[in-house]
Order: sequence, then structure tokens, then C-alpha cells
Amino acid sequence: MNKILYGTLFTILLFSCKHDLEQPTWEVDMIVPIAHSEMNLADLVTENTNSISITTDSDSLISLVYSTNLLNTNYDSLLNINTITEPTISKVKDINFQNIHIRDTTTIGSVISGVPLGNILYPDGGSNVIPAIPAVASNDSSFVDGSEFFETMTLTQGYLGITIKNGFPSDISNIQIILLNANNLSTIANFNYPFIASGTSLKDSVDISGTTLDKNIIAIIVNMDLEASNGVVAINYSDAITTTISLTELIIFEATAVFPEQEISKELKETSLNIGDAQLREIKIKEGEVKLIVLSTLPDTGRISYFIPSLTKNGVPFHTNNIIPPTQFGEWTTLTHNFDGYILDLTGKEGREGGDTINTIYSEMIAYIDSTGDLVTLTEMDSFCTYVALRFVPEYAKGYIGQDTFVMETQSRHTTAFDNILSGTLNIEQVNVNLSIENNIGADASITFTEFSADNTNDNSPPVSVTTDINGNNIIGNPYLVNRASLNNNQLPITATHTTIALNAAPLLNIQPNYTTIGATFILNPNGQQAEEDFIYPDFPINANLNTTIPLSFIANNLTFQKTINTDLSNNTELEVEQLYITIKNGLPLSANIQIIMMDEYENIVDTLITNKEITSAITDAENKVVSSSETLISITNTNYNNVKKMKIIASFSTSSLSQHVDILSTYTMDISLSSRFKKKIGQ
Repeated sequence: MNKILYGTLFTILLFSCKHDLEQPTWEVDMIVPIAHSEMNLADLVTENTNSISITTDSDSLISLVYSTNLLNTNYDSLLNINTITEPTISKVKDINFQNIHIRDTTTIGSVISGVPLGNILYPDGGSNVIPAIPAVASNDSSFVDGSEFFETMTLTQGYLGITIKNGFPSDISNIQIILLNANNLSTIANFNYPFIASGTSLKDSVDISGTTLDKNIIAIIVNMDLEASNGVVAINYSDAITTTISLTELIIFEATAVFPEQEISKELKETSLNIGDAQLREIKIKEGEVKLIVLSTLPDTGRISYFIPSLTKNGVPFHTNNIIPPTQFGEWTTLTHNFDGYILDLTGKEGREGGDTINTIYSEMIAYIDSTGDLVTLTEMDSFCTYVALRFVPEYAKGYIGQDTFVMETQSRHTTAFDNILSGTLNIEQVNVNLSIENNIGADASITFTEFSADNTNDNSPPVSVTTDINGNNIIGNPYLVNRASLNNNQLPITATHTTIALNAAPLLNIQPNYTTIGATFILNPNGQQAEEDFIYPDFPINANLNTTIPLSFIANNLTFQKTINTDLSNNTELEVEQLYITIKNGLPLSANIQIIMMDEYENIVDTLITNKEITSAITDAENKVVSSSETLISITNTNYNNVKKMKIIASFSTSSLSQHVDILSTYTMDISLSSRFKKKIGQ
């Protein structure tokens, strides 16, 4: 009720009259329109749903179009890679430490200076015959200083060797050497060399496994004879006998030492990824990381060099060096490296024996002890434990992506398309249902329906199933082939394939369903691996949409709709509704039975305004086309409109023929107008 309009009308009436000696009275009688509604069958069907749109063809025939997504594929099981390698444990007892070499020299000058008149008879730079000198060295002792390498060392395994290089101009013989630990004079080893010719060398070694070595070793030359020279020889005081003590193939049981930087393990490894029957050649990583998880009980700082030559970004292979601190309370060190944007070649080590492989990452991991320059103690139980955790979410994958199955679980989906239909029967001439499949994956696929039905749970009728497609093929159990997509020069963009499965599902819609039930199975590579390489980009999946087009050509029998409109007919102090007029112009090729119910603002029923009013069909030609609307005028008096805020219109439609389908065009409407005669006396 527009009170401003009524107030304006009253003002005009009041001030258009002349006031003289007496106060006149007027009875104002006016008809005012109060509501208008236009009903269209398409609007009634789609009023409460956003999932249905309306289209019209060139002949203005209305079609309802409904679309829903059927398939949400998830490639996590196929492509997301989470791999943890077997741990690598390097213990001190398994490490062959670098060899230790300690050298000492004895010059001929020092020997000659110990002989009476030696410097006179055998001057430096001169020449002479050197006579045989038995026991030229006898019980001569010297210290061998190993503190550069260790403080003490107990060996699980090791060899001690002495190499003597004779640089004297004459032979030496009957050489006996004893090595002792200086701290307790325990014997380490005995060596005997019967003869070493001038200019040659001789080596001997002994097994010292289980031996403890002190940093200071006493070397005692028990005896060494100098043989006579072969005639006159040049005397050069710098000529020397060089003695080299070597510790080799050492495996430490326990040692206190300043350990030099050294490699403690080297692992060249091919890791196979567990990704089912897929055989991937290459992936690009959208999101990914590698975690190096390390526990070092070594007292010295450790270091890991990790190299994956087949993992590249902008052509540069992944390589990282990481410092590993000694553990204090048994904690692990985790080092995380980002792999986003890297391309991973999965064909194994370059030049591998047997040729390229698949699903394989080749890596090189080298662990080192980094020297701190301090004395530290190692035991055979000290260890360096590492394992690698890989996580990849690929941007794409190439190769054979396997025969994977995606099950679209059979489920009932609620639809509100027919919620405005209260009762009656509907016979739709044709319903076009197209299952449109867009395949963006470089692999063939197949779809097999396990169920395709609809149900109206508001009646007792059984569900209705679609059994065949428009070509007469069985729907259920029939695998429909979906061809693979392709790339442009092996790169994006993807050229998708489109497959359409067309059905005539009019029997499903005629029951005015509120639930649809669809189940299907998608299979990638249903025929196994093909000659053409597969590819998959997870951001570009298989899309399956069900598109339903319903041309409004049907037979209806008491097809009942309802619609609520807002109108305020409440009495006020100024106006009184004397009579209500309802004008119905029916432009639909359908007869109707109309009921109008008055309601308050909370949609509680106040009264029934019209009951079972027959509305004649629009006038049609021989082809059932509307040529003019029918008009019905309804007058209502003596009705109380207090608290009337809304009206519910219930219309039951029927076609004139129950055997011939009628087309509903976009130009067909039913107009319902409400107007009211108001009466008010002025001047009383």
C-alpha cells in the first residue's frame, strides 16, 4: 500500500473544493492497482535453483539447461611421491682411515763423522774406496714423533711397514730394527733386512691389529753393516738412507687424535620410486623438497655432500654441501632443500650399464669428517647415520602413467529442479542428456556406468533407469572410449579431446525426480601401455560434466505449481477496501485451475480468496500456437483483509490434449493483476 500516493490523492481532492459557510462532505470512490505478477512455466521450475538456466531457440521454444560436474579426479596416488631411503650407517670400525707416513733420514756425512779421521779420509765432495764397516749402527735409538697424527691409537686392524731406501754409495746389510712404545717400552714390531743394494729400497710390513700405539715411538737400529764399495766412489755427505714408517689400512677401535679431514663414506645410489605400474621418464616438480636427516656421534664436525645429477633447474644439477654438528643429546639434524621448479630425469645414472631405466633417481652422497684442529677421541661405535626423505608434487609427468582407476562412487544427489511442482503428471517429449568428457591427459581412458537412474521419493513409484544411449547401446556396463590428449611440440598448451555420450532421459524427468543416482568408473590406459608416450598435468585433469537440456514440449495433466507474491491489503484508518478485482490474462496454451490464499507476513494462512477458479486456455491455431490470450475477471467483495501481507497462488495446468505435445514459447505468459476499489467519506 503506497500511503504517499493515497495521501497525495486525498490532498488534491481536499484542496480542489471551496469552503463556504458550511462544511461539505464527499464520498471518495477510487480503484487502485495493488499488485501484478507474471507467471512463466520456466520461471516456476527454476525459481528456487541456481543450477538451471533458460535458453530459447530460433523458434522461441524454451529449454531448461542443467549442468553438473560428475568426476573429481585425484592424482595423489598416481603422482605424489613420498620416498624415504634406507638409512646409511657409517661406523668408525668400518672406516679405513688415511694412511700415516713418518719419515727419517740418516746421511752418509753423519756416519763418516763418527769414524776416526773420517772427515779427513773421506772429505765431502771427494772420492775414495769405502771399506766394509760392520755394525756401522748398533743399538742406535731415535724417537719417531707421531703427534702430528694421533695421541694414542688402538687398532682393530692395521699394518705397520718400514721402507728403507739406500742412498749410500755402497750396499748395506744385516739390518735389524725394533719399534717400541715410548710410554711403556712395549714392543710394537721387529724388522730384518738381510741386504739392500746401493740405490735400491726394500719394504717389509707386519700386522699390528689389536695393537695400541703411542704418539712417541722409539726406533732402535739393533744392527746395520756397511758393505765395502765397489771401487772408488764419490763422497757426498747429503747422500742418505731414508726410513719411512707407514701405518696403513687402519680401522680404529679407539683413538685420540687430531683427525684430518677425510671421507668416511661414499654412496652412489639408484633409488627406485614406488609408484605402482607407472613407468615415468621425467617429471617437473611443482612442489617438493629433500630432507637429509643425519645423526652424528662423531666428536668432530661432519659434512655431507649430496649430489643428484639428474635433478636440474635451468640446466644446473642439484648439489649441496651441509655441515653436520656432533650430537649432544641424541638429537638428529634435519636439512631441508627446496625442489620447486626442478626437472627430474628418472632414467637412472647417465651411461648406466644396461641402458636407461625408469622411476629411478640416481644420487651421490659423500660423508666427511671436517677437522677442527683439536684432539678428539673416537671409538669403533661412533657412527654417522643418514637417510633421505623425498617429497614431490609434480607439475607434470611423462612416460607411461600406468593403468589407474578412478571410481565415481554411486551416490544419490538431491535436485530442486521440480520443487515448485506440487502434483500432477508430466509427459516431456524429449530430454537430451549429454555426458561431456574433456580429456586433458595424454593417455586413453574409458568410462563405464554402473548406475544411472532418477527417483521421486515423494511418491511410491520405483526409480526409473536409463538403459540405452541414443545409438541403442547399453548404458550400464558398456565401456566408452575416451581418446588421449596431445601436446604441442611436447610442451603446453594441451590439445584436449572431447567425447560426448548422448542419452534420451525423458522417462527420468517425467517422474519429476528429486534425486538422481549415477555411478561410474574411469580407467586410464584401459588397453595398457601404448607406443605413444603418456603425459599428465595434474592442473589439467579429466573433466566430466552431465548436461541436460529439456525443451518445454510436453503433455500436462493437472501439473500444479505454486508461487508467493508480496501484497499489503491491510485496512488502515484512511482507506477501506470495498471490492477486490483479479484479472488473469492467460497466454499459455494450457487451461488452469487457480487457487489464491491470503497470508500474513509470517506466511500463516489468513483466508482463502479464490478456490478452484477455472481459467480457460489461450486461443491457439491448428498447430497449437497461441494467437491470443484468454481473459478472466474475478470480483471479490465482503472480505476482511486485515493482516494480509502475502498471497500464495496455486495453479494446476493441463494441456488441451493428453496425446499431443504442446510447445511452450518464451512469449507465453500468464499475467495476474490485482486492483482494489477503496471508499472513504471526507468531511464527516
